[in-house]
Amino acid sequence: MENIELKKTDNAPAVILNYAKGFIELDGKSYPEDTFEFYVPIIVWLETYFGGKAQPKTVVNIKLTYFNSATTQSLFDILDAIQDGEYHELEVNWFYDADNENGLEDFEDYSDEFADLNIKAVAR
Repeated sequence: MENIELKKTDNAPAVILNYAKGFIELDGKSYPEDTFEFYVPIIVWLETYFGGKAQPKTVVNIKLTYFNSATTQSLFDILDAIQDGEYHELEVNWFYDADNENGLEDFEDYSDEFADLNIKAVAR
């Protein structure tokens, strides 16, 4: 599998999908002009990775400081791909701004919806 690494822009997060390290990260703001087009390759990569090619340990870091409603659906698709996939040891971390209540509320919404993933809240 080829890695995907995208640099952060004003309206799209940095993305790291590193197969050999079993490391997945979204970091920054997410309101790309075409959210679907931005996230489709990421979701396809995740479906392949969790479709039987996952490393013994996988770490997923979600560090989105802001995301629009279109990104919300993509996050559901991302977490669906992970939850429905095959993995051995999985760590999912949701980073949020301790001074912003919305970040913690977003964590609670996703952690409730994807309880099997045992998403951990990490204040920063």
